Amino acid sequence: MPVTEILLLRHGHRMAWVLDPSTGKYTSSHPFPTGLPADPPLAAHGGDQAEETGVYLSKELSEKAAQDRLRIYSSLFYRCLETLRPTVLRLRKEAAPNLTVRGERGIGEWFGKAWFQQPVPAEPTRLRSEFFPFLDDQYQSLLIPNRHGERIVEVHDRLAKALSLLIRDVDQEYERQGRGDEPITLLLCGHAAQIICTGRVLTGSAPDDLDEDDFQCYTCGLSKFVRRNPGAKRDWSDSDYLEWKTNGGVAGGWDCVLNSWCGHLSRGEERGWHFQGDESFDSYDAGATRGPITSDGSVKNPRDAQSSPVKL
Repeated sequence: MPVTEILLLRHGHRMAWVLDPSTGKYTSSHPFPTGLPADPPLAAHGGDQAEETGVYLSKELSEKAAQDRLRIYSSLFYRCLETLRPTVLRLRKEAAPNLTVRGERGIGEWFGKAWFQQPVPAEPTRLRSEFFPFLDDQYQSLLIPNRHGERIVEVHDRLAKALSLLIRDVDQEYERQGRGDEPITLLLCGHAAQIICTGRVLTGSAPDDLDEDDFQCYTCGLSKFVRRNPGAKRDWSDSDYLEWKTNGGVAGGWDCVLNSWCGHLSRGEERGWHFQGDESFDSYDAGATRGPITSDGSVKNPRDAQSSPVKL
């Protein structure tokens, strides 16, 4: 099958937001470019991380981009596309002038179950015209998350379904072109929870305690997954994704060979995160008792920085 490896990139360090779960209102002390709640840009340091990532990835992926063996997908939240911008602009200049990014809401941010509607990103047409001209505004997302958020188990299943559909879509795209024997790389840019869930559903490995700190997700960290049997031919069932825990992972299963590696970043591993319960506000009473919640995209207890070089 064409897709043989998947690279996961978390967005860079972003600005914070505050949620009042008693009202369902998101606020920030800074204006956001899109004007949408929970859609912040990168902080200044996050911009630096994105630039360093662009230097590294443009070198590592240049040949694949030039040979049209690279597909890039991103959450449509501003911070993810902003993180990808240096990488894409370098690749367009040096290797593939027509390279685009497909915005996929199925790999978007996780918001806890709530009685109110959770934030959504801007539409692709607006994002392309106002901010990111490299975004493919003709691409249609394969999956749309629940507007009222998700429990932890549900976000795992959402990622399993989204990735199953996405991988199959790219496999079939290359097979239709008569290129079914070429190895294809996917680069997916997203969020902390999405990256953790992606690692679990690709490998078919999930801890009994979903709060366990297994797959890492540092800001601008890179994870790499290699398909176990890329040449295997099998029929796809629309319900296969439901069995990701028992069938070795979606799309035949994958092995993790890099776990949020940060050797390309001058300051190494920063702002790690892991699940800490459902973060649900599925009734007004549940929200009213918690008070305002600030989200800066991290959980304390970072590990030592890694700095060794690696070849993607």
